[in-house]
Amino acid sequence: MAGAIGKIATPHQGLVTLAAAAALLLPASQAFGIALDLTSPYPNSGTINGAIYSTIDNKPTGTGVFDPFLSLQAKVVEQGYNTSQGGNGQGFLDTKRVPQWNHDLHLNELTVVPGPDGKGSYYAFELDANETGNGTAARLLSIDNIRVYTSPTDTALSVGNDLTKIALDTGGLGTLRYAQNPLFKAGGGFNTENTVKIDASKSEGGSTSGSGSSDMIVYIPTSNFAGAGSHDFVYFYNLNGVNLTSDAGFEEWRALTTVPDGGSSLVLLGSALTALGIFAGRRNMGTSV
Repeated sequence: MAGAIGKIATPHQGLVTLAAAAALLLPASQAFGIALDLTSPYPNSGTINGAIYSTIDNKPTGTGVFDPFLSLQAKVVEQGYNTSQGGNGQGFLDTKRVPQWNHDLHLNELTVVPGPDGKGSYYAFELDANETGNGTAARLLSIDNIRVYTSPTDTALSVGNDLTKIALDTGGLGTLRYAQNPLFKAGGGFNTENTVKIDASKSEGGSTSGSGSSDMIVYIPTSNFAGAGSHDFVYFYNLNGVNLTSDAGFEEWRALTTVPDGGSSLVLLGSALTALGIFAGRRNMGTSV
């Protein structure tokens, strides 16, 4: 480091060496965020903090067939986490339709799947974004934070609407297993350094709007959950709309889960993996800015 700084005095090396010294002083995760643009090219994917974010176009979706565990809705900025607590209908923060379509989730309900390249071991969470249709800027939505926790006990009632507790890595909702971003910036406000841009009207075969087809799937490595109990609660927190606003209906999340039905789950899982395989060969890595 001392040698690098000493060379700054050399005119032809000054700017290059100063930039190198700055890179050593500032960790990359703090110096630059990752902005994944999943709208172009399409399909597309990229990685943030070890999780893979990919476009996906499963049809049909909608609540009746999508079976969400998290539903949230608000104009401009929306946020929430899944729980069966919080009352009938309206839940904590911007969650809705409790407990039917916003409810508890446990680790042993999740199915282990390979990544979109057919490798690795992940838990997968799929988003059906209900934004306005093709032809308007409102079809775009920013996914500004995903934070996943596990807890051996139900912690939702003790957290409620308290964002300072959701921001904790331990305590609060439980043990933090994945974070797209810290919840808050050092100077206040939401931290959206790592953000994902999606087009809710995009599909591989044309254009859709509303809840006609799913829009994004997130793969979180199973290794992140080391030490968690099989019956632990899984809390999935989601923040959208800080960079590209939420404008329309419910955003819905579902997990690829086991279904104790004597065999139908294998059919469902096989269909899901087939759909993933279709776009896996065509995916391109998102870029960071």
